[in-house]
Amino acid sequence: MSAVVQRPGRARRYAKARDRQVKFRATADEYALLAEAARSAGLTPSGYAAEAALAAARGVQAPSLTPVREALVELMAARTQVRRFAVNVNQAVRALNATGEAPEWLSAAVAVTDRAVERLDGAAADLVHAARIAQRPAAASPLRLTPGEER
Repeated sequence: MSAVVQRPGRARRYAKARDRQVKFRATADEYALLAEAARSAGLTPSGYAAEAALAAARGVQAPSLTPVREALVELMAARTQVRRFAVNVNQAVRALNATGEAPEWLSAAVAVTDRAVERLDGAAADLVHAARIAQRPAAASPLRLTPGEER
């Protein structure tokens, strides 16, 4: 049985419910900045404020999806290039079967493919890096001994 009760239609993000509340006030301009940062990180303004405050307290970076989005855009562009190369390979094979010779443009198509694969490798590495940062555990607080536990 789960200790967390989930309301219908809402996914619980944390295993233990947050039971403390912190409030702050912001100007309209400050709130607009907060809302935009929250939107780009995929969070609500209050959720983003909580995560950013906790990140500052832990000494880590505030939540952001920007590196992931940039890597996804790069990955999609590279994927498009690889698909185009697949079409070129089919055309080259058809020409090779028909004439017995490889088309003159085949070496240029292979060079484009090499660049596309390099971009895919780079984008995949960026995504792995962003995922590792996102999954990094919070910095552990130092252990403190109570006066009776000191040696």
